[in-house]
Amino acid sequence: MKNPMGLFLLCFCWLLALPAAAVELIDSATLAQRLGQQSLLLIDAESPQDYRRAHIPGALNLHYQTLEDEDENSKTGLPIFPQLAASKLGALGISNDGPLVIYDQGNGRAASALWYILRFLGHERLAILDGGFRAWVAEQRPVTQQQPSPASANYVPRPDVGFALTSAELQQPQRLILDARSIAEYSGKEDGGARRAGHIPGALSFPWDRLGGDLRTFADEATQRARLKQAGIDPQQEIVTYCNGGLGRSTFLLLALERLGYTRVRVYPGSWSEWAADPARPIER
Repeated sequence: MKNPMGLFLLCFCWLLALPAAAVELIDSATLAQRLGQQSLLLIDAESPQDYRRAHIPGALNLHYQTLEDEDENSKTGLPIFPQLAASKLGALGISNDGPLVIYDQGNGRAASALWYILRFLGHERLAILDGGFRAWVAEQRPVTQQQPSPASANYVPRPDVGFALTSAELQQPQRLILDARSIAEYSGKEDGGARRAGHIPGALSFPWDRLGGDLRTFADEATQRARLKQAGIDPQQEIVTYCNGGLGRSTFLLLALERLGYTRVRVYPGSWSEWAADPARPIER
């Protein structure tokens, strides 16, 4: 019989040495053994309301929308204002050094959005809880309403401006543009709150949840690869993902594709809301 502690240490050591580009999942069993240890910070990426209702013990709350900055995006094409984000991260006791595990309710959208923001800021050791809170609860693991009171820390952002794609860079012939929204939004039947309905010319519809799982964040690898192949999405292509607001559905696709070894994927943070707001930009339906 295998030594459980040895297996745990083997499973967790990857987090301590994660490279910046790695996309890693941690399972509930491993996280449960790690709870309460100072070397780990656990981030609940859902709304404050969901967090207050119940969360994993020790988790801090940081909803990705509290870091968004529409003015910064419209001026520079970047998803957030780095100094503002750094201030909020530091107030939660998050520094550049420690490993972070991020989770959401389970579909991966909020967790992927926060993962993307932290990657943009240069954070190097990140992992996603596989299946998120729904898997944790399904396995009857402990939850709480108690909120930690962390000491503040100094977070120094090292933004990778090339990680985000601007509208000026978007349409180049060699790029495949993936629309991560619903088919109804892509076809123009729904506008998703944007000023116009439709999609970016030449974009391929590939709804984000085609790669999602049930009690796991992602579908199994064989299913994901089969669906991507059926859609004609080549791992060697340069790919741009977008959704309505730039964080959530598009970042989920980025996360999924990077896990499958796609190395040339970027997000267009302005996404459909920015594109549709300019009447001079063409649209298709």
